[in-house]
Amino acid sequence: MEIKESSASIADILSPIHLICMPEERGFSGRIKNGLVNSERTSIVYNIDKGTIEINSQTYDVGRPSFSEVAHAVLDSLRELYGDYETIPYTFNSEAYENERFKAEVLALGGQGLLEFSVYKK
Repeated sequence: MEIKESSASIADILSPIHLICMPEERGFSGRIKNGLVNSERTSIVYNIDKGTIEINSQTYDVGRPSFSEVAHAVLDSLRELYGDYETIPYTFNSEAYENERFKAEVLALGGQGLLEFSVYKK
């Protein structure tokens, strides 16, 4: 198993440690990338209680990865597809990521078991 050190972001806050398993092992990062590439606006909603991820209204069973694993899969996909970005903190459970090519907003609703990303291409 490959281990990756994460950068400071909401994904780190959601994880009790700063070392996480690579999300590719869960098999959902390819679906995230496809959703990001194929849409001007992408909605990604992870439901940890159901073990599902919804990408642009398509629901996939993904098991029970942590919020941190899913957040890093999205952020790694954004960086790979659109380049480095700036992190813009909003509140304790939300922030945005932005560069000249996209803006992504994330909201972590731990009490409801949801992690929601909204990504807009510029």
